[in-house]
Formats: sequence, structure tokens, C-alpha cells
Amino acid sequence: MKPAIDRFLSHLRVEQERAKNTVSAYSIDVRQFEQVLSARAGGAVKPHDLNIRMVSEYSNWLVEQGYRPSTVSRKMAAARAFLLYLAEKERTVNRRIPDQLQPPSTPRRLPRTLSEDEVRRLLAAPGRVESPRALRDSAVLALLYSVGMRASEAVQVNIEDLDLKAGTLVRRGPEPVTLQLTGSVGALGRYLTAGRPTLVRDARERALYLNLRGKRLSRQGLWLVVKRWAAAADLGADLSPHSLRHSLIRHLLQQGKSKRDIQAMLGLSSPNAIRVRLTAKR
Repeated sequence: MKPAIDRFLSHLRVEQERAKNTVSAYSIDVRQFEQVLSARAGGAVKPHDLNIRMVSEYSNWLVEQGYRPSTVSRKMAAARAFLLYLAEKERTVNRRIPDQLQPPSTPRRLPRTLSEDEVRRLLAAPGRVESPRALRDSAVLALLYSVGMRASEAVQVNIEDLDLKAGTLVRRGPEPVTLQLTGSVGALGRYLTAGRPTLVRDARERALYLNLRGKRLSRQGLWLVVKRWAAAADLGADLSPHSLRHSLIRHLLQQGKSKRDIQAMLGLSSPNAIRVRLTAKR
């Protein structure tokens, strides 16, 4: 199988024009694949000797070594690319064999969640600065935490979606949902009174949150708002808008709210959408 590996690596370099580092990484993983199969077979393995059982055993061997899921996925991908080459270019293995190497699914990493005290520190941070941008940022953080909005949803809010007297916000979409603003009414009111009028450049602009050019705040801009005040509150660099959403849900669960209660409060499609840690990550 070693000559076939050399031809495969040449194929990557010449025909696919892969980068030198990429070819080197493939070389390490594919040669390991060959060594493991040969060791388990008690001698050199040729391409036409390969079968589904041998490849499945290699897959199991990778998992047994304790590699991280990302490493297992990378090694499987390299071996699978080699087997596809043998099946399609050299026609020495059955086309079903590469399908035995399916990388394991990598569990999605949940966002970091904050304690209630940490949330208070974050929400209070913009209040120490007197500027239209600080008023906007205070309103951004308050809204993210009070209704658990996603970043993409928050930047799409228009001023007509708010009813501060009723304390509600309409989240637009295929099925509009009315959300209770709870603790964010004050911050939103101050921003609409003293912040947004200074930022706006065009009276026709309907976006609630504006950047310093008077245009709708972008999703990236909203992420920077969270990062800026997390740093100011000494809360670390790993916070995201989604951290506030998950923190809110965790706090509601700790207060005894059921998942169905939270589903109704946040306008979620299903209680199964609630996936949070019940203890804060340190």
C-alpha cells in the first residue's frame, strides 16, 4: 500500500495543487492508517486486500486511542480521501469502503454563562460613561438579557416594534411574537430619549440600534458591544451575545421556571430548544 500512498500524495500535490503543509498532514495521517492496518493484519496490506471490516476496525481504533473528536475527524478524513482515490482513480477498492469512515459528530460547545452578579456588572458598565454610544450599548445589553434575543434578531428590531408604555416588543418573522421587556424598559427609554436622536442622520431610518454613522447596527457591531463592555467589567474575552441569552435561561431555570414557561416567555418554537448549563462555567 505504500506505493499507492506515494501516488495519492503526488495526486494531491500535482493534480489538486494542495498546499505543502496540507500534503504533509495527509502524509502523516495516511501512513498511520497503513501502519495500523498492517500491524493488525500481521503484515503488509495491499490496496486490493482492503475490506469493510478492516476499515471499520481502524475507525474503532482511532476512538480507542483517546484522541479528541476533532483529531479523529481529521484522521478519518485523510484516510477516507485516500480510499476514495483508490476507488475512483486506481479502482483497487470497492466504492463502499470509504463510506465506513464517517467522522464522529462534534458536540456543539455551549456559550459561557454568567452568574446574576456578573450580569449586573456587565449591564452597569456602560452607565459609567456619558455618551450616546454608551446609552445605545446599555440598551443593547439590557435587551439581549431581558428577552434572550439572538444577535441577528436584535439588530433587526425597528423603533415601531417597541411599545415602552406596554413594556413589550414585537419580534418580527414568519410568525411575529410579542415579548415582555421586563428589566430593559428603562435603558431603552433613556436611549430613545437621549441617545438615538444624537446618532440618527436620516429621519427615515427605522432601525432601533444605530452605529456612529447613523445606519443600522450590524451583527458584528453588536458582538463588539458585548466584547467592549465585557472587557470593561473584567469578565473576560469569551463572552458573546448568545452568552446573555443562555445566562437568562439558566437564571430562570434556577428560579424554578419550567422549560415550557421559558418557551412562552422567550417565544421559542419548542422547550427542547433550551440547552444550558445549570452551573456557571468558571
